[in-house]
Amino acid sequence: MRGYDCLAGADSTFIRVYAHAASVPQTLEDWQDTLGADRDVVRGENWYVIGPRTVIDAVDVPWDTIPGDEATPTKLTAEQDYLTTCVRFVASEGERYVQRPGERDGSAKQYETIFPGVLADLHAAIEDLGRTRIRQIADTERWTAALSQIGPRLKAKCVSAYEKVRTTVRSIEGG
Repeated sequence: MRGYDCLAGADSTFIRVYAHAASVPQTLEDWQDTLGADRDVVRGENWYVIGPRTVIDAVDVPWDTIPGDEATPTKLTAEQDYLTTCVRFVASEGERYVQRPGERDGSAKQYETIFPGVLADLHAAIEDLGRTRIRQIADTERWTAALSQIGPRLKAKCVSAYEKVRTTVRSIEGG
Protein backbone atom coordinates (compact mmCIF):
# COMPACT_ATOMS: atom_id res chain seq x y z
CA MET A 1 0.00 0.00 0.00
CA ARG A 2 1.02 3.54 -0.69
CA GLY A 3 -0.89 6.36 0.89
CA TYR A 4 -1.09 9.96 1.88
CA ASP A 5 -2.84 11.60 4.81
CA CYS A 6 -3.71 15.22 4.03
CA LEU A 7 -4.51 17.16 7.20
CA ALA A 8 -6.29 20.53 6.99
CA GLY A 9 -7.58 21.61 10.38
CA ALA A 10 -10.53 19.45 11.36
CA ASP A 11 -10.78 18.03 7.83
CA SER A 12 -8.61 15.10 6.81
CA THR A 13 -8.33 13.35 3.47
CA PHE A 14 -6.79 9.91 3.07
CA ILE A 15 -5.52 8.48 -0.22
CA ARG A 16 -4.64 4.80 -0.53
CA VAL A 17 -3.35 2.81 -3.51
CA TYR A 18 -2.92 -0.97 -3.39
CA ALA A 19 -1.09 -3.54 -5.50
CA HIS A 20 -4.02 -5.95 -5.25
CA ALA A 21 -7.64 -5.05 -5.97
CA ALA A 22 -8.82 -7.36 -3.15
CA SER A 23 -7.14 -5.05 -0.62
CA VAL A 24 -9.55 -2.20 -1.34
CA PRO A 25 -12.74 -3.76 0.08
CA GLN A 26 -10.75 -5.42 2.86
CA THR A 27 -9.27 -2.17 4.12
CA LEU A 28 -12.40 -0.11 3.51
CA GLU A 29 -14.08 -2.23 6.16
CA ASP A 30 -11.91 -0.45 8.77
CA TRP A 31 -13.21 2.93 7.59
CA GLN A 32 -16.95 2.14 7.47
CA ASP A 33 -17.74 3.58 10.91
CA THR A 34 -16.02 6.87 10.01
CA LEU A 35 -18.07 7.55 6.87
CA GLY A 36 -21.11 9.79 6.97
CA ALA A 37 -22.30 13.30 6.17
CA ASP A 38 -18.87 14.84 6.84
CA ARG A 39 -16.72 12.10 5.30
CA ASP A 40 -17.27 10.11 2.12
CA VAL A 41 -15.34 7.72 -0.10
CA VAL A 42 -14.67 7.41 -3.81
CA ARG A 43 -12.86 4.34 -5.04
CA GLY A 44 -11.48 2.51 -7.99
CA GLU A 45 -10.24 -1.02 -8.49
CA ASN A 46 -6.93 -0.50 -6.66
CA TRP A 47 -7.39 2.81 -4.81
CA TYR A 48 -9.67 5.01 -2.73
CA VAL A 49 -9.91 8.52 -1.39
CA ILE A 50 -11.70 9.24 1.90
CA GLY A 51 -12.49 12.75 3.03
CA PRO A 52 -14.94 15.63 2.91
CA ARG A 53 -17.17 15.50 -0.16
CA THR A 54 -15.93 18.92 -1.31
CA VAL A 55 -12.35 17.63 -1.38
CA ILE A 56 -13.29 14.34 -3.03
CA ASP A 57 -15.24 16.20 -5.73
CA ALA A 58 -12.13 18.29 -6.45
CA VAL A 59 -9.92 15.22 -6.92
CA ASP A 60 -9.22 14.30 -10.54
CA VAL A 61 -9.98 10.61 -10.11
CA PRO A 62 -8.73 7.96 -12.57
CA TRP A 63 -10.96 6.41 -15.18
CA ASP A 64 -11.65 3.25 -13.17
CA THR A 65 -13.83 4.95 -10.56
CA ILE A 66 -16.53 2.65 -9.21
CA PRO A 67 -19.56 4.89 -8.47
CA GLY A 68 -21.75 4.01 -5.52
CA ASP A 69 -20.02 0.69 -4.89
CA GLU A 70 -21.59 -0.93 -1.86
CA ALA A 71 -19.76 -4.25 -2.11
CA THR A 72 -19.48 -6.24 1.07
CA PRO A 73 -15.91 -6.05 2.35
CA THR A 74 -13.87 -9.23 2.14
CA LYS A 75 -12.61 -10.59 5.45
CA LEU A 76 -8.87 -10.67 5.94
CA THR A 77 -7.07 -13.99 6.01
CA ALA A 78 -5.11 -14.82 9.17
CA GLU A 79 -1.90 -13.79 7.40
CA GLN A 80 -3.34 -10.49 6.15
CA ASP A 81 -4.75 -9.76 9.60
CA TYR A 82 -1.35 -10.46 11.21
CA LEU A 83 0.55 -8.30 8.69
CA THR A 84 -1.93 -5.44 9.05
CA THR A 85 -1.64 -5.56 12.83
CA CYS A 86 2.15 -5.73 12.60
CA VAL A 87 2.32 -2.65 10.37
CA ARG A 88 -0.01 -0.78 12.73
CA PHE A 89 2.27 -1.74 15.60
CA VAL A 90 5.30 -0.49 13.62
CA ALA A 91 3.59 2.86 12.98
CA SER A 92 2.52 3.45 16.57
CA GLU A 93 5.76 2.17 18.12
CA GLY A 94 7.81 4.16 15.61
CA GLU A 95 6.02 7.36 16.54
CA ARG A 96 6.39 6.58 20.26
CA TYR A 97 10.11 5.85 19.83
CA VAL A 98 10.65 9.20 18.10
CA GLN A 99 8.51 11.24 20.50
CA ARG A 100 9.30 9.53 23.81
CA PRO A 101 12.40 7.35 23.35
CA GLY A 102 12.93 6.73 27.07
CA GLU A 103 9.37 5.59 27.68
CA ARG A 104 8.70 1.89 27.20
CA ASP A 105 5.35 0.34 26.50
CA GLY A 106 4.31 -2.11 29.20
CA SER A 107 3.33 -4.53 26.43
CA ALA A 108 6.76 -4.45 24.71
CA LYS A 109 7.64 -8.04 25.69
CA GLN A 110 4.27 -9.27 24.47
CA TYR A 111 4.77 -7.52 21.12
CA GLU A 112 8.23 -9.08 20.80
CA THR A 113 6.61 -12.50 21.18
CA ILE A 114 3.86 -11.71 18.67
CA PHE A 115 6.17 -9.93 16.18
CA PRO A 116 9.61 -11.50 16.75
CA GLY A 117 12.51 -9.23 15.81
CA VAL A 118 10.31 -6.36 14.60
CA LEU A 119 10.84 -4.05 17.59
CA ALA A 120 14.64 -4.16 17.42
CA ASP A 121 14.64 -3.70 13.65
CA LEU A 122 12.21 -0.78 13.93
CA HIS A 123 14.40 1.00 16.48
CA ALA A 124 17.52 0.35 14.37
CA ALA A 125 15.77 1.66 11.23
CA ILE A 126 14.75 4.85 13.03
CA GLU A 127 18.30 5.35 14.29
CA ASP A 128 19.61 4.77 10.74
CA LEU A 129 17.12 7.33 9.45
CA GLY A 130 18.11 9.80 12.15
CA ARG A 131 15.77 10.05 15.12
CA THR A 132 17.25 13.42 16.09
CA ARG A 133 16.65 14.76 12.57
CA ILE A 134 13.03 13.57 12.67
CA ARG A 135 12.49 15.27 16.04
CA GLN A 136 13.58 18.57 14.46
CA ILE A 137 10.48 18.55 12.24
CA ALA A 138 8.32 21.17 13.92
CA ASP A 139 5.00 19.74 12.76
CA THR A 140 4.65 16.50 14.74
CA GLU A 141 1.85 15.39 12.40
CA ARG A 142 4.58 15.00 9.75
CA TRP A 143 6.74 12.60 11.81
CA THR A 144 4.89 9.54 10.58
CA ALA A 145 5.42 10.71 6.99
CA ALA A 146 9.15 11.09 7.71
CA LEU A 147 9.17 7.46 8.84
CA SER A 148 7.48 6.21 5.66
CA GLN A 149 10.77 5.74 3.80
CA ILE A 150 11.67 2.88 6.15
CA GLY A 151 8.25 1.29 5.58
CA PRO A 152 9.29 -1.30 2.97
CA ARG A 153 12.13 -2.54 5.19
CA LEU A 154 9.77 -2.92 8.14
CA LYS A 155 6.96 -4.50 6.11
CA ALA A 156 9.50 -7.12 5.02
CA LYS A 157 10.40 -7.65 8.68
CA CYS A 158 6.70 -8.22 9.48
CA VAL A 159 6.58 -10.86 6.73
CA SER A 160 9.62 -12.66 8.15
CA ALA A 161 8.11 -12.46 11.66
CA TYR A 162 4.93 -14.05 10.32
CA GLU A 163 6.96 -16.93 8.89
CA LYS A 164 8.31 -17.60 12.42
CA VAL A 165 4.88 -17.70 14.09
CA ARG A 166 2.54 -18.69 11.26
CA THR A 167 1.48 -22.00 12.82
CA THR A 168 0.14 -20.17 15.88
CA VAL A 169 -1.70 -17.35 14.08
CA ARG A 170 -5.49 -17.38 13.80
CA SER A 171 -7.72 -14.64 12.42
CA ILE A 172 -9.82 -12.65 14.83
CA GLU A 173 -12.92 -14.40 13.49
CA GLY A 174 -11.28 -17.72 14.35
CA GLY A 175 -10.68 -18.84 10.77
